[in-house]
Amino acid sequence: MVIYLLLIYAIIVVIDPYGLLKQGKKRDFYVCSALCLVSFSLAFALSMHWDIPSPSPTIIYMVKKLF
Repeated sequence: MVIYLLLIYAIIVVIDPYGLLKQGKKRDFYVCSALCLVSFSLAFALSMHWDIPSPSPTIIYMVKKLF
């Protein structure tokens, strides 16, 4: 499963962000690269069957602080 994940993300990284950089859209390239890194990290953790903590309690706490 990890091998498939690496191959798919390698294809995505070569096609998507590189085209933005080639068009001269540096800001879009950096945002796309950061989001791709976050997405890859989460997908890798899920493929390794690691527990990912839920951000829900933190979000609930922050919303309660607002009101």
